[in-house]
Amino acid sequence: MPTAVTPAPKRPWSLGRRLLWISLAVVLGQSIISMVIATTLRQQLMAGLLQGTLQRQGLLALNKVNNQLDQLTATQAKRCCSRADYQRFLAPLKLNDGKAALILGSAGLVSTPGSRTLFTNEQLLDVAEQAIHAPGGFSIVDTSAQEAVAAKAMKLPGGLQTGHFVYLRPVYAMPAVKTQSLIKLGAELLLILLTGSVLIMSARRIFQPVRKLSQDLAAIELNSLDGATLPTDNAPVELLPILEEFNRMVERLRRSAANQKQFASTISHEFRTPLTVISGFIQSVLNRSKDLAEPQRRALGIADLEVLRLNRMLSDLLDLSRADNHQLAIRQEAFELIPSLEHALRLARAAHSNPIGDNLTELDNLTVIGDPDRLVQCIGNLIGNAAKYSPSQAPITLQVNTSPQHVVISVQDQGQGIPKNQLARIFERFTRAEGVTLPKGQSSSGLGLSIVKMLIEAMGGTVSVESTVGEGSAFNLKLPLADQP
Repeated sequence: MPTAVTPAPKRPWSLGRRLLWISLAVVLGQSIISMVIATTLRQQLMAGLLQGTLQRQGLLALNKVNNQLDQLTATQAKRCCSRADYQRFLAPLKLNDGKAALILGSAGLVSTPGSRTLFTNEQLLDVAEQAIHAPGGFSIVDTSAQEAVAAKAMKLPGGLQTGHFVYLRPVYAMPAVKTQSLIKLGAELLLILLTGSVLIMSARRIFQPVRKLSQDLAAIELNSLDGATLPTDNAPVELLPILEEFNRMVERLRRSAANQKQFASTISHEFRTPLTVISGFIQSVLNRSKDLAEPQRRALGIADLEVLRLNRMLSDLLDLSRADNHQLAIRQEAFELIPSLEHALRLARAAHSNPIGDNLTELDNLTVIGDPDRLVQCIGNLIGNAAKYSPSQAPITLQVNTSPQHVVISVQDQGQGIPKNQLARIFERFTRAEGVTLPKGQSSSGLGLSIVKMLIEAMGGTVSVESTVGEGSAFNLKLPLADQP
């Protein structure tokens, strides 16, 4: 029998090697074309009229500005750009001989020091706008000062707020310079376009593994670490150490996450029994001991409330642990909405001193899809939060509205309100909104809203919030009606 030939293992390929060869080829091609263009211009137009072209000078200055932009952090980039930012970007430029530079963007016009001694603000603005709107960003403008000014406008990286960078210099022998500049500008733009196209296509091909790696990393979630290991087959040699170390890190995280989930589940189970016993003994003492002094009764009542609070926290932790382990059972069945809401309101009114209004008597029978017990838990959490962050007698309202396909249950309060920049964070675990203060004697685990979001989404619904600081908040639970497909 012929012996099977074992294929030789693939040799890892190198991103750097490919990029080097392509870059050398592009640079060589660009150099040859540039030499041809320069020779043609020297032969047909006045040789040596402008040794350094406006294009090159402008790009050199722009690189210094771009270096400033590249050093911005993500937070600074979001706030960019103000006039102070423009001044900082232009600060490294040292221009003389009548040259000037400016940035024109959403913050206005800012120019290099000394430019205002050569040009007025109106002249700078006129030159900049003509250059920005001119083909190729190049323009020659007569400033009515017996001198023509050449300007090159280049878009800065980023959105509209970063603006345009405009480089200016005086030019002489205007007709000849204009002819030469237009020809060279057209040739350079074509060369840049061709070079850029080649580099872009090459970079897309070369860095495809990096983009794939980015997509794989973005898809990884803490609750799905089992599938988070990244393949190392056919990976470039530059990425192999990173991929291997990442896979080892994922394995460590997987073990750590499993231990944490098991710990939370065990603690929740083990603590509930003694807490239930403690609460039972406290209730027994309060109910059977007639000779207790009022301070003693008050102390026992506080202890009982704290035991109940701990029980609720343990229940929340247990729900989160079960959800993380995909063991949380949430029903999705049709049930009558009004009785569940009435039950939730009875519990809330017994637990809180705030007046709680509703519009349930105005509604017809509504049948929704979900878990009635978990809905009562969600309503209790929302009303508890509303009471916690509102004055003791501030009203709380439970409002139900319907649409052809959904029902929206809204819990509204007149409390402190939540800053808009915190609305996206309040549904995260162990998170409380910054700028919102707890009343004296109150505490918060930061789990209530994350539990609500988890349960409502597991029932096929959604949760949202609207809030105004100083006026209050409205939390909206949206559930599908049962008679909808």
